[in-house]
Amino acid sequence: MEFFEFSDILTTQDEIRNKVSIDTLPFFCEEIEAVDNAEELGRVIYFRHWGRFHLRQEEVMGGVRFSVPDCPNALTWTVTTGYPPYPEKIVLHATINRLAHDAEFIEATQALLATLKTGLETLFTSEPTQAEPRPLLMPDLRTNL
Repeated sequence: MEFFEFSDILTTQDEIRNKVSIDTLPFFCEEIEAVDNAEELGRVIYFRHWGRFHLRQEEVMGGVRFSVPDCPNALTWTVTTGYPPYPEKIVLHATINRLAHDAEFIEATQALLATLKTGLETLFTSEPTQAEPRPLLMPDLRTNL
């Protein structure tokens, strides 16, 4: 399953990488209550709905990806910019390895992205005039439909 949110913030992948990290997730996302030290599988994180899991972070084109290696649903989400479907916004994209799931899990996953979007829009400070040019933007394929 896939989940999306789009945040109306003009920024760069470098700014996302500098501001959005495992340590700052509780600041931006109220669904994440706390972060603790690293263990073998990654940093320990406490989700409001799911409890204690591990979290890993890596850089990807356009920003960062977070993955939960001990989640039975293989939850991952990205915070990116500069690429379709909305290269001028921050795209929040989450996936799980199921075609369907129970309503409670789906609502909790949607809440994770929704509160992250709200937190980014409230606390992510970036002026459009300060954003660096992004010459490597992919073309907007929506116009070719």
